[in-house]
Amino acid sequence: MKSRLKYLLTSLSLAVVASIVVAGCGNNSAPTEAGNEAPSAAPTSSEAAPKLEKITVGYTPTIVLPQPLVGTEDGEYEKKLPGVKVEKKLFGAGSAILEAVRAGTVDIGFSGPLPAIKAYAKAGDIVLLANAANGGTELSVLESSPIKSVKDLKGKIVGVNQPGSTVDAFVRHNLIKAGLKPDTDVRIIEIAPGEQAAALQSGQVAAVAAPAPWPSQAAVIAKARPLLSWKQILSDGEYSAGSVWATKKFVEANPEFVKEFLAAHSQITDELNADRAKGDARVLAAWSKVSKKTLKPEVAKKAFATIVYTAKPDQKDLQLQADLGFETGGLKKKADLAGFIYEAK
Repeated sequence: MKSRLKYLLTSLSLAVVASIVVAGCGNNSAPTEAGNEAPSAAPTSSEAAPKLEKITVGYTPTIVLPQPLVGTEDGEYEKKLPGVKVEKKLFGAGSAILEAVRAGTVDIGFSGPLPAIKAYAKAGDIVLLANAANGGTELSVLESSPIKSVKDLKGKIVGVNQPGSTVDAFVRHNLIKAGLKPDTDVRIIEIAPGEQAAALQSGQVAAVAAPAPWPSQAAVIAKARPLLSWKQILSDGEYSAGSVWATKKFVEANPEFVKEFLAAHSQITDELNADRAKGDARVLAAWSKVSKKTLKPEVAKKAFATIVYTAKPDQKDLQLQADLGFETGGLKKKADLAGFIYEAK
């Protein structure tokens, strides 16, 4: 009797132990003792990266940068980037935007390509995200001027929008191409784009150069003509006049957001191109709002006819502009732009 009781107790003990072992080997997601959840899987790197809730874009208010104009003034960025507040800061020059981007007060910058090219060549900390527009730059003289070719500018004064700018490099390149020495054979001074028509009329300068819409303004207001049209000044017009860029640090920290931003940038570009007349009207309205300036209808029509909206960067063109930077003194040594254009992973 005793041996049978001992047998039953032993069997019962083994059954209890077995049930505990089986429970311990069950689904790891099942609640543990006291109702605590078992640890969940670690988040992936993309899940761990905090989602940006606000960004700041910095740009110079010009119609060769249509995307930030429409993106900020029409609210297109926030429509296409749900949950992200997009703020803007306006600048007078690309060099100032570069300083702000490096300081972290601006996340994404828009300007002519040369400031970003110089930065990449010197420090490698800036990458190009996209293009904005091609064309638009012209070198103009009065219709009544005896100047017929770039060679005729010898001994004259030329006004440019800003020393060291993309426009300045184009002018210097064409002077060198004509056998002239910038700053020796031809004096180059800074004249704000909006003042160039008056400077031509007064005789302060023999020629002026700026991005659109200012050559068209000079044509209508001062009766100017292109000494070098927007196609003659470089590469038959297939040169970047506006670009988008950021620090490597920003894009590497926010790869998913950068993809979304570039998608929004491309969508805005496509929408503007879908109906150019309406697209140009939107760009003009946004530009007038931020610049507090207006254009006569004939000026606007002539200006927009010299611009091509495109988000696609051209490596060959960017390398050429880097070479011009070296040729004209903006870069101390030749730059290899391999790796300059950001490639989303």
